[in-house]
Amino acid sequence: MIRTRSMWMLGPALLTTLTMGVGCGGGTPPAASQNAPAPSAASSAAAPAPVATSDVAAAGTTPAAEEEDESMADLKAHHRHHHHGGFAMFIAMSLDSLGTTPDQDAAIVKIRDDMHAKMQPAHDAEKNVLSILADGVAAGRIDKAKVDAAIEKLAAASAGVHDAIADSLNQLHGILTPQQRIALVDKVEAHFNVWHHANAEEEATTKEGHGGHLAKLAKEVGLSPDQEEKIRASFKSSIGTVKQHYDRSEGDAHLKAFGAAFEADAFDAKTLTTGGPANAHIASWGTTRIARFYEAVTPVLTPDQRTKVADIIRHHANYKRTQNGT
Repeated sequence: MIRTRSMWMLGPALLTTLTMGVGCGGGTPPAASQNAPAPSAASSAAAPAPVATSDVAAAGTTPAAEEEDESMADLKAHHRHHHHGGFAMFIAMSLDSLGTTPDQDAAIVKIRDDMHAKMQPAHDAEKNVLSILADGVAAGRIDKAKVDAAIEKLAAASAGVHDAIADSLNQLHGILTPQQRIALVDKVEAHFNVWHHANAEEEATTKEGHGGHLAKLAKEVGLSPDQEEKIRASFKSSIGTVKQHYDRSEGDAHLKAFGAAFEADAFDAKTLTTGGPANAHIASWGTTRIARFYEAVTPVLTPDQRTKVADIIRHHANYKRTQNGT
């Protein structure tokens, strides 16, 4: 059974483990030991915020709260740009810090590698979408029809991910203990909450959206207040015309079905019928949203800003899996 909770209730300790291995940021923290026990929700909420284990924190130059904000910002940036695996990607990103043994770790590495191999077609389709966006931003005009066609191919590839990794999930279930399976489901739920928050259609449309995509981009490329207002208005208008908006209840239904099944003693991923549609809709909505965002951004940028934004998108398009496999 899913224990409904927000990302913020999971506490800073789990946030640190979730941000490990987000393969897009140049300042990705070093991987935590896989033998470290996963914190419970209760202990995380009650404990004071620890200093995040990052290169900056180790140098003693960034307060823990600020480091946590930076880690969350990096995680949101990843989840805004990467949707191809849907819940399968959330699972792959959650396989560290489950309190596993060295023997379990070796088996999990093989399973995770197989999962990523099975997600590769969807990964390649997503890279194509991002590359088209980057080229369009650099040129000053995004070809919307070309982007939408590429998104359709991505959604189709993502729809097959659950069936492709079913055997991997069955192997994973057989390796983990009951408590480890519960911890994994909790972390998957946490990733879904962050993904949903980062990809809400209103996330870039309010001035008060502290830490939102537009606020982050404004800092990265030096947007003026006037540019921000124009982008905000254009994005709000364009995202409102999207035919199919994301329905959170679909993701919740799949998460509930997966959690109940995976935490049980007997499990067969092939019996879960909600995975394919849930993954496809995450991929199609997430990439559509990011496309509409950059379509709103591009017309108001200066040539220098276009170069910077195109480089940011290409960085995400070409991200590499880190050592811990995410």
